[in-house]
Amino acid sequence: VDVRHAGFKLAPVDTNLFPAGFNQLSMAARSRAAARIKKRLARYNEVNRVLVIPENHTRNTGYIDNLTALLAILHEAGCEVELGSLAATDAPIDVVNSAGETLREMPLVRMGSLLKTGTGFSPQLILLNNDLTSGLPDILRGVMQPIVPRPSQGWHRRRKSIHFEAYDKLAHEFATAFAIDPWLITTEFHKCGRVSFAEKQGLECVAMGVEKVLHRIRAHYERYGIMDEPYVYVKSDSGTYGMGIMTVKSGDEMLEINKKIRNKMSVIKEGVESTEVIIQEGVPTVDVVEAAPAEPMLYLVDGHAVGGAYRVNDQRDAQNNLNATGMRFVGMCDESEANATHAALPPCQFGALGLIAELASLAAPREEYGESYSI
Repeated sequence: VDVRHAGFKLAPVDTNLFPAGFNQLSMAARSRAAARIKKRLARYNEVNRVLVIPENHTRNTGYIDNLTALLAILHEAGCEVELGSLAATDAPIDVVNSAGETLREMPLVRMGSLLKTGTGFSPQLILLNNDLTSGLPDILRGVMQPIVPRPSQGWHRRRKSIHFEAYDKLAHEFATAFAIDPWLITTEFHKCGRVSFAEKQGLECVAMGVEKVLHRIRAHYERYGIMDEPYVYVKSDSGTYGMGIMTVKSGDEMLEINKKIRNKMSVIKEGVESTEVIIQEGVPTVDVVEAAPAEPMLYLVDGHAVGGAYRVNDQRDAQNNLNATGMRFVGMCDESEANATHAALPPCQFGALGLIAELASLAAPREEYGESYSI
């Protein structure tokens, strides 16, 4: 869960069910993750064979480091693990991490409703670390073994706007119970209909939506005496990796975007066209790490925050999307680790950050999709 802390509010801005970056977690956080996995698997009868299905672009060294850490966490939890790739066909795929270690991804084989690997490894649980942006492959349809997260929650179907509708309801329940303003832990947002950036279709609707959200933000700012200029993010309603996102301060600005920006906004991961956007309140970050704007990323296992890291970007300011060229990651301290090893980091706020992230994770299974989002 990506969280933004503005000083006057703390809110989630993205919830990714298929995250990379486990290699950014501290060793203590990885051990907590392993303990949570072990506790979760203990609910079932002797489940210890786990198949991890990674992204298809596994030549990316940072992502391979993530897989290395994820496999180590599963091993620490007592699991026997194999990698099975959707991209592998007849032969295994060998990938190398930054330490020079080779990971082998095996082809997947269907035997009736059972999914196995080319080695004959028959998992009892399938851990999906592929966000399925380009669609649900036939080999995963009707598989008997449990797959987590569910393939139906991949980005071919899931929408950020529906997630934040679910989160908004939860946040209001939480805020009512503790007598706080729900805006302090939520973001204003609006969704338009179909959009074509390449053909300049639907941009008027987006511009109107921008003004609606800005109007609501200004009312909150006036109530709290906040003098900042409000802004919004216009971003693809599906997908990740920071693609298809821009910062806007007026509806007119949306109508005046040039061809280069329209091209950037029209395509997300794996060349998939972006046809739906969400307009989301921009939350400026007050977090600074090594003199650069930063935002916390919280990692959760079984609904519990186990650790995190900061996304830091020297090339962006406190209002911008930091998930862009120039970003790097810095570890996050928490109450169980000595601050002396993280002297340059902001004071530990893992409890507050973890609470907001856990609320966001509770919203994910409450997302409701109609027939129009059928897989």
